[in-house]
Amino acid sequence: MTAEILNFDSAYLFELDENYENAKILNVYMADERESSPFERGTTFKTANFPEVKPLVSQNTPILCEDVTTLSVVETGYQRNFFIERGINSFFALPIVIDKKSKGFFVIEYKNPSDKRFTESRLHFLKILANILGDTIKKILYEERLYEFAYFDKSTKLPNRNMLRKNLEQLLDNRKESDKLVIFNIELENLRMINDSFGQNIGEQVVIKSALILKKLMKEGCTLARVAEDKFIIVMPIAETTEQIEMCANKIVDVFANPILPKEGIESLFVTTAIGVASYPDDGKDADTLLQNADLAGYAAKTSDTKLVFCSEQLKSHIEENTFLTNKLFKSMQNKEFDLHFQPQISCCAEKVVGVEALLRWTTDEGRRVPPDVFIPMLEQTGLIHDVGLWVLEQALKEHNRLVAKGFPPLRFSINLSIAQFRKENFVNNILKLIKKHKVDPKYVELEVTESLLSQNFADTIAKLAELKKAGINIATDDFGKGYSSFHRLQLVPFNRIKIDKSVVDDITFEEKKSVIVKTIISLARALKAAITAEGVETKEQAALIREIGCDEIQGYYYSRPLPREALEEFLKNK
Repeated sequence: MTAEILNFDSAYLFELDENYENAKILNVYMADERESSPFERGTTFKTANFPEVKPLVSQNTPILCEDVTTLSVVETGYQRNFFIERGINSFFALPIVIDKKSKGFFVIEYKNPSDKRFTESRLHFLKILANILGDTIKKILYEERLYEFAYFDKSTKLPNRNMLRKNLEQLLDNRKESDKLVIFNIELENLRMINDSFGQNIGEQVVIKSALILKKLMKEGCTLARVAEDKFIIVMPIAETTEQIEMCANKIVDVFANPILPKEGIESLFVTTAIGVASYPDDGKDADTLLQNADLAGYAAKTSDTKLVFCSEQLKSHIEENTFLTNKLFKSMQNKEFDLHFQPQISCCAEKVVGVEALLRWTTDEGRRVPPDVFIPMLEQTGLIHDVGLWVLEQALKEHNRLVAKGFPPLRFSINLSIAQFRKENFVNNILKLIKKHKVDPKYVELEVTESLLSQNFADTIAKLAELKKAGINIATDDFGKGYSSFHRLQLVPFNRIKIDKSVVDDITFEEKKSVIVKTIISLARALKAAITAEGVETKEQAALIREIGCDEIQGYYYSRPLPREALEEFLKNK
């Protein structure tokens, strides 16, 4: 319609780059379709070769040339000839302005000289057209930005989760179940630590470099997406054998064995990855299920020695079970589902009960007993350990007072601590308040910590333990001899007791090396002026040997299993 009203012979729409150095032709119009244009769509030229562009950009001012022959041969010789040779006698050029900035311009050309009587009205119409074009382009740019924001990651320019899901749905549409497809869920495990240590900018550079590494690794047809700050997904659309999938997964693991150099001036950084693998159709037949199961496998990979886990029915059942139990845990206190059992600790000299260890038990409202090694980690992960830990201490203090009120001699009550409890700022005060509230002498309270607990936030943990010991509470190092035992840490821990782990006590009567180890630990405890308890004693022969080599106390099934409060009372009467 515009061509009919203005009756021009040709028109061009140009887009300028950010620095105004180049102009790209977006569209071309020729009134006579038989004529060929000197330019094609997509052609780019240097704006410096066309001085007429300068006022369009710098002043947002239209250019009017009603007669090309009047142009100066000296100043515009090349441009003058360019128009004349093509039979163009007049032209108009108007800037396309968006938010007060030239984003492009359009040019209309006439083979005949312009009729000056209509110049003003023609220019007015062209300005309206320029405004319409500006608004239209602005809308298009806005929609493009929205599209980029909705479907692509800003830093890596990779598809995000939304685009990944769309692409995956297309790949799965009408796909045969015999055509295996594989999802690799790749998490940069230590990105948070890198961000905290070197800053977000360096962390983002590590992510960008990681994306490039993964791109180079990918085969043709694979898709790479960034679905979270520290997570990538690779979709491999064709996989023939399980061995092929394993080989690809191991390549991803191996490629991150080398450090990444984020930028000059920063040392190379090692990136640790956890990789979960899910495949179509075994682990899901739709995009959401596949991505979910790859994520589940990735979560399991974080605690795996190989850092690589393939999704399986067993894994899905395990995670579903954990999710179910974790959800029930939130109401367990309210429903009074927790209980304490107490395992007696026997003096080797007096053959009398001198203490008990309070052990938490959970029976769900459906009557199901959940093992401690299953629900304790859940309490730690959810943060419920803080309230439950204080509940355990309070119940133990109440049981101490109940037994004393019934005429039994005071016993030492041992309570296990979790590293998560130490993270609470008022952790020490809460313990001291409860002991004061129930008027129990602190010497009858013993808090047990494992060596693995001491490996995290060591200085803060030691300071809190020292404060508790200063208040008269006993500190015991639990599970000693299990795994890695650091003598350097041991000399800094303010403990009163060492508890030898059951794994050391097992087979002590059959293996001379183990009896030598126990003797060594007892000698160490003596040198450090600490008491010593052997855990997990199950036979008469083990008990006899442990007494013989000078252990202070014995705890284990040989004397008693952990007992509910009523059974403990009966046990104490008989002992």
